[in-house]
Amino acid sequence: MSVAKGPEMEALRSIRRRFSPRPRDASTAPTSASAAADAIDGGEEAPPVPAGEAGPPFSGYERLDVRQVINSLSDHSQAELEGVESYERSHESRKPVLDKLHYMRGSEPLPGYDALTRAEVVTALGKADPVTIKKVRGYERKFANRTDVMEEVVRALHRRQAIEPTVATPAYQPVSASAGASRPAGRTKKAESA
Repeated sequence: MSVAKGPEMEALRSIRRRFSPRPRDASTAPTSASAAADAIDGGEEAPPVPAGEAGPPFSGYERLDVRQVINSLSDHSQAELEGVESYERSHESRKPVLDKLHYMRGSEPLPGYDALTRAEVVTALGKADPVTIKKVRGYERKFANRTDVMEEVVRALHRRQAIEPTVATPAYQPVSASAGASRPAGRTKKAESA
């Protein structure tokens, strides 16, 4: 069996970090994302990052080129993206990476959404209003794009719309139609200016 190296290993570490229980006590928490990844892998823990100096947002980040960083961003939570953006701005400040981060960053559609399991998302959708369901749909498309969650989003939206039909928008009325009604009958614009 071959061992994954490079970007493949980094993707595995990212997945482990995302779905592993997080330490609750600050004294037991690793001091950087790379130390957390090493601790999860059972490897040696990296030395602590000095105060005031931010370490790489995740292990191996500094070895990734622009394309690899951009491709890996959708695997990270909003909190992790914040760390990536902070590190990128203070170190390499690569415009394509910062542009992609600008597109990816945003508030979660539900509190703690990034940490929710599929089952928890489905349960939350049952209680959500149409606006929140649409936010979940957009957020899910941008990030995890889980087929089963997307299907449940569609079902939840249809159920909610059946219960609460959308309010009809008022009919379109051109501005010129309302502007003409304000002139006295028989007067034209030309006659008014004369």
